[in-house]
Amino acid sequence: MDNQNKRTKIIALIVIIFLLSLTGVSAAITIISSSDVTYDNTNSGGSYKNVQGSIDELYKKAEILSVVYKDEILNGADPVLKGGMIPVTIDGDGAVKYASLYSKWYSYEEKKWANAVILVDNPSKNYKKGDTIKESDIESYFVWIPRYRYKIWDLGLYTSAYSLGDLTDDANSATSFRHISGNARLIDIVFETKDNPTKDGVDNGCTTPLTAGDSGHCNVGDYMTHPAFINFDVNGLWVGKFEMGYQNSQIIVKPNVTSWQNQTVETFFNTAYSYNRDLDSHMMKNTEWGAVAYLSHSAYGKGSEININNNTSLKTGYSAAAGTDQSTYPGTYGTTPDKTQSYNTATGYLASTTGNITGVYDMSGGAHEYLAAYMDNIVGDSGLTVDFINEHKKYFDIYPSDSNASNFNNRILGDATGEMGPFYYYYDDPGKRYHNAWYADDSEFVRSSKPWFHRSGRFYVGVLAGQFYFCGTEGYAYPEYGSRLVLSFKN
Repeated sequence: MDNQNKRTKIIALIVIIFLLSLTGVSAAITIISSSDVTYDNTNSGGSYKNVQGSIDELYKKAEILSVVYKDEILNGADPVLKGGMIPVTIDGDGAVKYASLYSKWYSYEEKKWANAVILVDNPSKNYKKGDTIKESDIESYFVWIPRYRYKIWDLGLYTSAYSLGDLTDDANSATSFRHISGNARLIDIVFETKDNPTKDGVDNGCTTPLTAGDSGHCNVGDYMTHPAFINFDVNGLWVGKFEMGYQNSQIIVKPNVTSWQNQTVETFFNTAYSYNRDLDSHMMKNTEWGAVAYLSHSAYGKGSEININNNTSLKTGYSAAAGTDQSTYPGTYGTTPDKTQSYNTATGYLASTTGNITGVYDMSGGAHEYLAAYMDNIVGDSGLTVDFINEHKKYFDIYPSDSNASNFNNRILGDATGEMGPFYYYYDDPGKRYHNAWYADDSEFVRSSKPWFHRSGRFYVGVLAGQFYFCGTEGYAYPEYGSRLVLSFKN
């Protein structure tokens, strides 16, 4: 329902209640039809004694009341709720409160992203605005990623990686590389709506190329609408706040639960797709991961690397404790507070995309996250078929079938792969790996033997993990491999 319809209904309801409280049903009908009828308004709280003036006064009051809170920074790409989703604020200790849409329940300028929850069996009637919602009544948490355009800083046209050779074959190589290679920068983001996407030659913009390997007419310095929002023609996406969990034969998205793992891509995809078709639920795509990662590294997010979730039990929402060494591979991991701490602590906030409790968690470490993103016509051990993928094409990012591990130029602009270059190939343990220039995260493109993308890096990989980590894999059921849920309903 749009804001005008909401406003009209609120106004009508207030007017009717007001008139009924003064006159009763039969008299209200007479008054409404007579613009010059007067009455004693001593107890009404209004300043007019005629019906028309009172209606005009009520209209103005109702109009004020019906203005839903909007963040001016978002330029209209404010969160939209549907199907039992409840807007919430989350206190620093994790307490979840039913938010009023007419108050300031989010502020992207202040790095406070909008959150919503879906309740178990949707018992929303048990709660009202301002109430604290019991954790046991929450089924899933989601975070709003508003539609935006970003300023291109690198077209990602890398076809290979620079080899640092055996000169870096020592225990300090990864640490040294992190200190000299940093290409990370704040990503310039401007929020927008689907009514004003960027176009070639308009306001320093370019039309978004949606095909892997394509740059369209885009150049460094141009603004481009992020493809994650174009694919579903929406003003934003609701992204699972944590990696998917699984309980009572259903997906849950909650803190401090074991990440659902050891499933094929097919199982993750079908279960996410079936979660709630009214909300267009699906398994996260590579471009959607990129949309969250880029926002995290802007003025509206943490703006730096996200702490690794190094919880050995794969509990969602955890963060490496201060003093643990994550500068090498493997890093330090465990389950005790001296090693890892939960999402609702000062340390836990560092593993969030915002640096506070309102952001998205588990984008570094935790479980490897399978993405609905693969190498064209090569399904590997995913359990899916090419025909099925083609029938559900908008739910997949598809990459060229001639890709290899260092074909970073086959990226989709916005997917947080090729744009994270340049890339380097060097020792970080007894073997060599590809690393990007954004925090030296492990970076390896899909190829025929490993045609499915996964992101984040596992809990123990230390320096390799991060929101800009990406690698290929086979697609079958692995321990410590999970996934993430996204809602993309029309808004």
